[in-house]
Amino acid sequence: MKERIMNLVVDVGNTRIKYAFFKGNRLVEMKCGVEELVRDMMQYKERGEHIRLLLSGSGSISESMRDGLTGLADESVEASSGMPLPLPVGYATPETLGIDRVAVCLGALQLFPGRPLLVVDSGTCVTFNYVNAEGVFIGGNISPGIGMRFRGLHDFTARLPLVEPDMTYGGVGRTTREAILNGVLDGMLFEIEGYVNRFRSAEKRGVVAVTGGGCAFLEGKLPEKVRFCPTLGVFGLNEILEFAKKS
Repeated sequence: MKERIMNLVVDVGNTRIKYAFFKGNRLVEMKCGVEELVRDMMQYKERGEHIRLLLSGSGSISESMRDGLTGLADESVEASSGMPLPLPVGYATPETLGIDRVAVCLGALQLFPGRPLLVVDSGTCVTFNYVNAEGVFIGGNISPGIGMRFRGLHDFTARLPLVEPDMTYGGVGRTTREAILNGVLDGMLFEIEGYVNRFRSAEKRGVVAVTGGGCAFLEGKLPEKVRFCPTLGVFGLNEILEFAKKS
């Protein structure tokens, strides 16, 4: 009888935990939350699935979380800077390169092979990641994310309030709340536009892909032909898991 294998990729971020189940390269489901993850793992085990786990963290992975998840999985791999990767890395300090940045680039390469890529991941931080036409990760930049920008204005001033992001923003603020909201979100939007325009002027065949939790605040506001792909990270992690299995 053929073994039923389910790939599980877990991305422990700085603000939330995302996870996705795959059958081979097919995404079955993607969710957030530790309690939900444990429940789903137990349900798949009860159905007779063999779970192969990749645990990856740009945030902190506690020992209890690690032990709990690896204990439920039938096989497990933890992402690290020294692990084999299916993406050639031309980075001066590969030991400091976050697997999350590699993963979003791998996800984009599945959709746009053979094209120069700028992959923007808007999460706790905003990362700008570049892959050349030969499929080599060549580097990128890191900037504060939406929450960090709002929190910084509040934490490092005496009177500015902590403002929550809102889908409706832009223009001239008529109140302090509006001024902060527009300043943060327009500021991030204009920053990303600058990267997109510079990349497009240098790479006529290039593709810009945007992913991450901040996508909702950017979609419809960036230049035409920017691709919004919220699942790039989990597809890339699944590719890393498949590569690790073969290695």
